[in-house]
Amino acid sequence: MSKTVGILGGMGPLATADLFGKIIQITPAKVDQEHLRIIIDNHPQIASRVDSINGIGESPLPQMIESARLLEKSGADFIVMPCNTAHYWYDAIQNAIGIPMLSIITAAVEYVSEQSCGKPERILLLAREVTVRICLFQEAFTGSGISLVIPAAAEQELVERVVVGVKSGALADNIWLEQFSSMLEGYRQEGVTAVLAGCTEIPMLFPFMKSGLKKFDTTMILAEKTVKVAMD
Repeated sequence: MSKTVGILGGMGPLATADLFGKIIQITPAKVDQEHLRIIIDNHPQIASRVDSINGIGESPLPQMIESARLLEKSGADFIVMPCNTAHYWYDAIQNAIGIPMLSIITAAVEYVSEQSCGKPERILLLAREVTVRICLFQEAFTGSGISLVIPAAAEQELVERVVVGVKSGALADNIWLEQFSSMLEGYRQEGVTAVLAGCTEIPMLFPFMKSGLKKFDTTMILAEKTVKVAMD
């Protein structure tokens, strides 16, 4: 009997839908009844994670805990949260519930380390500025032998614009896409071997990005971990 998955979503809604779709896509099911039971709380009214960390907005933690407890009460056996920045509060959310919550950050480190097979990698971190500043990924990758490359300030501003565009629904028509692709090509020429989507909006642009870099999709990584845990 598979476990019931709870998705603490809404941060943002497109990223939540992307995770849900990827879980279904990779689940080894031949008929409806073989798919996983998934409970989604799409709660876009959760306070801005960016504003809170920057000290200009209320904490999203009470709303995230409320959502996590709702999923637990609704029958979820474990929870996943498709928002990298929200993992700043991961420990506090986990401590407030009685079921496990998988970490997208931990899953990404495990997957990238496994794929790299000990070979030296220079991976460009594509994440919100605040996620970079609080070192969520840098600390998690410490000791892994993998070198994370942080975009220069002007290029980080471009990443921010790209993410905001996705949150407003702009994918193939994202006005920053061409400039974004050029930025990635510049890093490739400087020896970067891959990009890591440290924001769940970024992977939705992967099909439209003109770049020869290897792409690590943290949403797909979390989807694969979710299916494995649910079916174990």
